[in-house]
Amino acid sequence: MRAGIGGLAPMSPTEAMFLLFESPSHPMHVATLTLFDPPKDTASGAHAADMVERLHANTEASELFRKWPIRPLHGYPWWRSERIVDLGYHVRHSAVPGDGTMAELLRLVSQMHSIPLDPQHPMWEMHVIEGLTDGRTAVYTKFHLSLTDGASGMRLLHRTLSVDPDSRDCPAPWSPSVAAPAPHQSLDPREVLWSGLIITREIAAAVPTLVRAGYHGLTEETLTLPLQSPPTIFNAPTGRARKVSARSWPLKRLRRLAARTGAPLDVVVLTMCAGALRTYLLDQYALPDAPLTAMLPVPLNLGEGPTIRPGGDRGIGAMVVSLATDEGDPLARLNRIADSVAHTSGVVAALSRTQFQLISALTLSPIMLDPVRRVLDDIPPPFNVMISYTPGPTRPRYWNGAHLDAVYPIPTLARGQALSITLTSRSGQLHVAVVGDRTAVPHLHRIIGHLDAALTDLDTAVGAASP
Repeated sequence: MRAGIGGLAPMSPTEAMFLLFESPSHPMHVATLTLFDPPKDTASGAHAADMVERLHANTEASELFRKWPIRPLHGYPWWRSERIVDLGYHVRHSAVPGDGTMAELLRLVSQMHSIPLDPQHPMWEMHVIEGLTDGRTAVYTKFHLSLTDGASGMRLLHRTLSVDPDSRDCPAPWSPSVAAPAPHQSLDPREVLWSGLIITREIAAAVPTLVRAGYHGLTEETLTLPLQSPPTIFNAPTGRARKVSARSWPLKRLRRLAARTGAPLDVVVLTMCAGALRTYLLDQYALPDAPLTAMLPVPLNLGEGPTIRPGGDRGIGAMVVSLATDEGDPLARLNRIADSVAHTSGVVAALSRTQFQLISALTLSPIMLDPVRRVLDDIPPPFNVMISYTPGPTRPRYWNGAHLDAVYPIPTLARGQALSITLTSRSGQLHVAVVGDRTAVPHLHRIIGHLDAALTDLDTAVGAASP
C-alpha cells in the first residue's frame, strides 16, 4: 500500500499523449547532465555524498514532483498525487566505473538514459555521480515529458543555482519555491467549445499567409517542407538502447566566424552540425544525394539577434530547414543554410503564437506515419535530425558553493528518428550533446570529432575567401 496518496486530476491532452505514445522500446523522457567543481572547502571525494545529503534535506516537494499517472479501467490517464515523496528512491548516489574518464561517464549516462521511468512513482530521477578523475561531480536528472519538456526542466535546474559562491542555502529542483504549481485543465464544456472556436479562427487566418509563403518559397527553392527529407540511416527503426556523446566549444570562436561571414550565430552552428553529419555519412557510405533536413524547436536563437522577428515569443514549436549536406564547400553550405533559415523564419514571423503551434503540430504529425513507413518505403521521413537549443546562464552559477562547469541537455528520440543534437550556452561556452540509437547510429562518438573538424573547415574556407 502506498503511503500518503492525494487526489486525482485530469491530464491535459499533451501530457496524456506522451504517456499513450510511450512503449518499452520508446521511452519518452528528457534529461540533463550537469558537471560541478566542488567547493574548495570540501574534503577530497566527499562532495557527491554531501550533495546527496543536502538534496535529501529538501523534503517538501511541489505538486509537479509528487504526481504519478494512473489509467482508470485502462482508459484516459489521470494524475494522482503523493503527499510524501520518497527521496531515497528518486535521488540516487552513483559512481563512474572504470578509470573515471569523461568517456566512462558518458557510457554510464547512456545506460541510464536507456531505462524508462517507472510509472508507479512520480516520473523523475536524479543521479549524483562521483568518481571522475578530474574531481568534478556529475548530476544526471531525468524527467518524463508528461511532466515537463527539456527547456522547462533546464529552467527548473537553473533556478536552484546562485550567483554567490558563498551561498549554502540553495534549494532542490522539487522545492515549492522553485517549481510553480502546474495549471489545471478546465473541464467546463463552454470553455472547451470557446477554445475550439478560437483555434478554428486562427487556422483559417493562417491559411493565406502559408499559401503565399509556400508559393514563393517553393518557386525560389528556399522553403523546406515536411516529407521532403531523403531517407537516411538516421531515420531507421529504433529501439530503447541509447548512446550519448558530448563536448564544449568556446562561443567566441563561433562568434568570430559569424562576424566574418555576416551570418547569424545560429547559422554558423547549423553549418557546423551539417558538416559533421555530411562527413559521418560519407564515412558510412550513406550520404544521400538530396540535402538532409533538420527540425528546429523554435526559436533556436543562440543570442546574436533573434532568428524570428517580429511578433516576439512563439513558444515551443517546430520548423524544418535544409542542411545543404549535398554541398561540399563549407562557405557555400553556410550561405544555403542561411537562406533556408531566413525564409522559414519569415514564414513563422507572420503567424501568431497559436497559429505557429498549430502548424508545428502538422509539421510533426508525419512522425505518426513511422509504422507505415516501415511497410511503404516511398513515404519519406518528416525530417532527418532534430537540432535544439536551450539557453543557459550567462554568469557563473553555484549550487551550495559548487561551481557549475558544464550543462548537456539530453533529449528523447521520436519514432523513426535515431539522432538528435542538443545545444546550450553557459558563461561563454557552447555545450553540445549528441544522442543516438545504439544500433542505428554506429560509432556515434565520431560525430563529436566531426563537429570540431567542420568548424575548422569553415574557418579555413572563410579565411581563404577573405581579401
